[in-house]
Order: sequence, then C-alpha cells, then structure tokens
Amino acid sequence: MPPPSRPEPLQAAARVTGAAMDLASDLTEGFRKSGRSFKLRTAVVGTWVVLALITFWVACPSAVGPGNNALGAVVQLEPESILGSQIGIHNDSDRIWTDVVFTLDDTWRHEEKTVRAGDRLVLSLERFAAGGQPVPRGLKPKKLQIDCEQGHVTAPLQARRP
Repeated sequence: MPPPSRPEPLQAAARVTGAAMDLASDLTEGFRKSGRSFKLRTAVVGTWVVLALITFWVACPSAVGPGNNALGAVVQLEPESILGSQIGIHNDSDRIWTDVVFTLDDTWRHEEKTVRAGDRLVLSLERFAAGGQPVPRGLKPKKLQIDCEQGHVTAPLQARRP
C-alpha cells in the first residue's frame, strides 16, 4: 500500500525549507573555508547593517500616530483672548471618535457625540462643568483627558505661542 501523499502546499513548504537549509549549509561551509580578510570584511559590513537598522529604528517616528498617542489627538491650550481661555483639540487620526468625554483636571467635563477624523475643535473653558457648576474664572488647566469608545488619552496642556 503506498504511503499517504501530503497536500500540495505542504510539499511546496517542505521543498522550500529543504532548499533554504541547503543554501545555509553551503554558505556556512564557504565562510569556514574563506580567508581572514574576507571574514573581516564580512564583519565590517554586518556591523554597518546592524548600525543602520538601529539608526532607522530610532529615527523613524512611532506608528502610534501624529499626536504620539493611541487616539492621534493633538491638544493645546490656546493663547488667552477676549473670548477667554480655550483648548484646541485636533483628531489627527483616520478614525472617528464616538461618545467622547473631555475632562479638565479630573473634574470638569464636556461631552461630544462624535469627533470626525481630521476635525479641529476649539472648546471654551465655559463649556466644561462639574455638577452643574462652571469652571472657575481664571483657572489655568494642567491636563485634558479624552475618553471615547476608541480609547483613552491624557494630555498635558501647554500654551501655544501666539
């Protein structure tokens, strides 16, 4: 009775694995038989490749997003104006935020149903409240917390230069 045949993808994988092992053993054997200068050149090139990869890894920005947080939020305290203090919020991601709650300094809240991808909001401090009480006049908020169905982020508030 003939042995059961393997499915076609498994046979292809076995052939590729065998070819890769043959190539690796040929390269290893060739490296062992090579001279000292070839080994030194190989070490120099290998070191250069490793350093280049490390440099790219360090230099490239995070894949988390332009706001450097999970939501891609960019938050800044707008300069004081005749309208009072305001907070600029930019959804710099490609996702819509839904059921959004903005919380100032763990106390005052403002809710938005949605913030679309690319939207820029400018929220006056007067729009925030806690227990029906507005934000005290002259408050200099330190942080803004954004909670939505897509995630959570806490951002320090730094004044934007005019």
